[in-house]
Formats: sequence, C-alpha cells, structure tokens
Amino acid sequence: MSHTRQLSPFEREIQRSIRARPLTFKEYMALALYHPQWGYYTAQKAPGRNADFFTSVSVGSCFGELLAHYMHGIWQEAGSPETFTALEQGGHIGMLAADVISSIYANFPAFSKAIHFLAVERSALAMTDPRLTEYSCWSLAHDLQDIPQESVDLFFANELIDAFPVHRVIWQGPEHGWAELHVSLQEDVLTFAEGQLSSSILADRLTDIDISNFEPGYITEINLEIAPWLASLSPRLKHNAIMLVFDYGMPDSTYYLPSRREGTLQSYQNHQRSGNLLANPGEQDLTAHVDFTHLQVEAELAGLNSRRLEEQSRFLTRLAHNPLKAMENRLQGTAPDKKSLSWIRQFQQLTSMGPNFKVMELLRNVGSA
Repeated sequence: MSHTRQLSPFEREIQRSIRARPLTFKEYMALALYHPQWGYYTAQKAPGRNADFFTSVSVGSCFGELLAHYMHGIWQEAGSPETFTALEQGGHIGMLAADVISSIYANFPAFSKAIHFLAVERSALAMTDPRLTEYSCWSLAHDLQDIPQESVDLFFANELIDAFPVHRVIWQGPEHGWAELHVSLQEDVLTFAEGQLSSSILADRLTDIDISNFEPGYITEINLEIAPWLASLSPRLKHNAIMLVFDYGMPDSTYYLPSRREGTLQSYQNHQRSGNLLANPGEQDLTAHVDFTHLQVEAELAGLNSRRLEEQSRFLTRLAHNPLKAMENRLQGTAPDKKSLSWIRQFQQLTSMGPNFKVMELLRNVGSA
C-alpha cells in the first residue's frame, strides 16, 4: 500500500500557481526564500550561529569585531565626522550588527558617539538579536527605498547576493541555443522542464558567455537582480562612500567553465546539502555563487568603482594586525586566556574558508554614474 506524502500549504499554493503556468526558477526561488508567510528567510527560523548554512557570522563575534576596526579606519580617513552612517542589508536577526556595534562601543568611544547603524531587512525577525536592546544607535528599514538619498557613508552586506533569485538555463547545442529551465509539475511532483527564455534581458545576458566549449546539456544560472539592486542602492550612498560585499563566488572565467556542468546552485537543509533544489520549499536554503565579473561591470555602470577584489582571508588578515598586536601586548608572554584563545580560533576559521570566499570593496563616484 503506497502512502502519498501530504503537501504543505505552501507546496499547494506553489502547485496552484504552476497549474496556471510554469514558473521560472527565479520566480520559484523568490517564493521559496521570500514568500511573506512561508519563505525561508522571511518566516522561517532566522539564520544564527547554528543555521542550516555556515557563514562568517556563524563562526562567532570575531568577524564583526574586525569589521568594527575597518569602519573605525574609514571614519578616521573621512576626518572623524560628527555623524557616520553605516548600512547593512540582509542581516536577518542582526547578529552581525550586534557584533559590530558592541565592538565599536567597547573599543572606540569617540566613534561610538558618531555611528548610526541602519539595517535593511524584510524578515519578521529583523534585528531581534537581544544584544541590540542595549544600544539606541540603530534603526530598521524594510526596503532600500526607505533610505534617504546620499545619506550613507558605508554600506556592507555579508552573503546577500548569493541569495538573489536566479534564472536557470540549459545549453542545447549550436542548433537550438539556450533554453530556460522552468519549474513544472509531473504527477503532482515539482520538476524542471525546458522552455523558451523568459525575457530579452536574459537572452542578452547569455550572449556574454563563451559557449565555444560547452556540450549540450550544460546548465548554469544567471543573476539578473544585481543591476536593479545597485540602481536602487547607489543613490543612497554619499559621494566617496564605501561599499563592502562579502560573498562566495568567482570571476566569469572560472564561473562558466565547461566542467561546471550543473552550475553552482545549491540547497541546504539541516546543515547538509539536500541535492534537490525543488524539495521542501520554504524549509531549505537556496543559494548560487556570485559572478564577480558581472558584479563589477554592473557596479561601474551604477557609479561604483572597484577598489579591490580579494580573498576574504587576505582582507581579514590585514584587519587583524592591530587586534592581534594589542592581544600580544596585553598577554606579554603569559598563556592566552580562554577569551583570547576563542578569538584566535575564530580568526583561524575565518581565514581558512577557502579561495571562493571573497570581498569586493567599491567607492561611489557620483560623477561616473
């Protein structure tokens, strides 16, 4: 006797939508992650130290403390203004914000009087980290449109772009070209089905990819959300404002290698890759690597000039110089205490996450927009 698994209300809603017409994977991913009632990020458990996926914030407070040192340096370079506005997007419950703010207050008294911390986050659990109740220097917005133009001195985001919904496409060979993989139904089970490209913008973007060595059946993903996101963000930044993007990815020369036949899309649930992008919508994370070449091109079109793109480990190692020196002076040859050992272990973990973890630093140049 066979037992049919009972569908969740969210799965039933998705299937009703698909019966009207197949969804692009971008549409499906947007629902799975950001549906106001059932989306993974908007309604589900918030990413924390023990989330389904591992991030720099998961390691501990070290990442936020190093960012606080970076922000303090930028504030000093700007002439130590009386007010300094930092904006984070995609910080969920505010764990990184709490790490940064508490470090600023602990280590930089003058800077703590100047800092105003803005968060853009649409989750119902936005900025609910209990440590944030100790501070009044932050405020929450649910959309970039709520941020005044030319008001931000420094923007940063950790693993935001990898969660932008993407199109999934398949190369059918020189005769048929590209097709889009839509989400369809087969006997009440979500499945992929090949169909026409859903927009001319997607078709134009695909012309940028060198397909000379692709075999038919090559699958990849295309992120078309970066350009509109930057178009909305850039005007909120002051002239010479800094933008800092932490994420995992690679340049297009390695992103679209012929050997990467399934693209970079991954799904995570219960700390493991699930292997099925369409399983359990709203209960698993969906993520795609960032094409940093495309990000840089779109950033320049939005008036943002790239200052550096490097591995996260190198960036954080530079930032750690002063904190490690201060720790060395404090210990003066004695054995490290428990707190110092924990910080060192966190730093070692942050700098051993691999070459795909990168940071892009950009500068807003109003005249080039």
